[in-house]
Amino acid sequence: MTYKYLGLLTGGLMLVSGALAGPAMAAKVSVEIEGKTLIKAPTVVDTAASVSKPGGAACTGAVASTALETAVAGDWDGPAFGVTRIQAEEHPFGSGQSSWSLYVNGSFSNEGPCDRTVADGDKVLFYWSNAYASEGFDEPVVLDAPTTAVPGRAFTVTAKDLTTDFLTYPSPPSVQTPAAGATVSGGTAPVTIGADGTAAVTVAGGPYTLVVSHGNRAPARVAGCATTGKDGFCGTTVDAGPQPNPTGPCTTNGHDGFCGTPDKVAANARLTGIAEGKKYAKGKGPRQLTGAVSADGSGIADIRLRLTRTDGRKCSTYDGKTEKFKAIKKCGATHGVWFSVGTDPLWSYLLPSKLGRGRYVLDVAVADKAGNKTAQLARGTSRVVFTVA
Repeated sequence: MTYKYLGLLTGGLMLVSGALAGPAMAAKVSVEIEGKTLIKAPTVVDTAASVSKPGGAACTGAVASTALETAVAGDWDGPAFGVTRIQAEEHPFGSGQSSWSLYVNGSFSNEGPCDRTVADGDKVLFYWSNAYASEGFDEPVVLDAPTTAVPGRAFTVTAKDLTTDFLTYPSPPSVQTPAAGATVSGGTAPVTIGADGTAAVTVAGGPYTLVVSHGNRAPARVAGCATTGKDGFCGTTVDAGPQPNPTGPCTTNGHDGFCGTPDKVAANARLTGIAEGKKYAKGKGPRQLTGAVSADGSGIADIRLRLTRTDGRKCSTYDGKTEKFKAIKKCGATHGVWFSVGTDPLWSYLLPSKLGRGRYVLDVAVADKAGNKTAQLARGTSRVVFTVA
């Protein structure tokens, strides 16, 4: 555990507020909050013009307090030298009590949030901790990852542990070292940070939030969106693919709906991200389900999933309406319930949490606008069976 003096937390030394050189009037910064229950992924905001709180905080210009003011719509309180409450989560100052720590750009801030100036592009972090790190998080781990990606194409992320020499006064330095062994989740599968502080991550199409955790350190998050540029994700438009050349040959099997033929068969659907027979370790179960549907002559009307679990003699099925598993009297995938995941050819579905222990069967089926539906499931493509220890 990292030892911290109480006076250091969020500028607890009560440095003189309102330094001689005033802060810039406004800045666009990223604000992240990691509390006991309150979690806010990094959000880019414009700093508020001013702050005035019953707890005593009163400041103007581009400082950490005015950034927090915008990020939580003013729902916080505290004195000029710190923060005691953010929304419903309160951590008052006091010997041995937890509080809110402030880091900017991966470095501890010895100034209070009313005095810590920020500039365009800065990253502000408030996290739950206390003077002795006996409650709440220890010092943070930081994550550097892209905010744009291509679905299924691996990219590199970097994670580093922060360690501050709190005995150095008045500006304790924060040193960054590779966070070897840290876990990055939020991609198609969790990955472990290597000795050099990096790992390769792959995400499915659409929005993603990567989270790095390392022991009791305050976690870090990076939100982004993945698209091929023509898959309908991240504001793009779905590319229907090459169109038949009116002056040239048109390819069809005579019953697929292309080239003016009747559509008598449903499109092929396949699951991606979870391999057939995959065995996940305890606590490492998948959370994101992904897949793809081939082009259809009449168009896709609905893509549906069915997820069933067997754990000993207990059997259950995932209910898309309640987003929970519910017990079923008879085991077997055919007794599970289907739920829709929309019509995007490259679809993804994020479960409320990682899948726990059990044997799972995941099925995907598609219906097209001509009324055709998936007639038979194929192991390894439209059906995958996997286990979580």
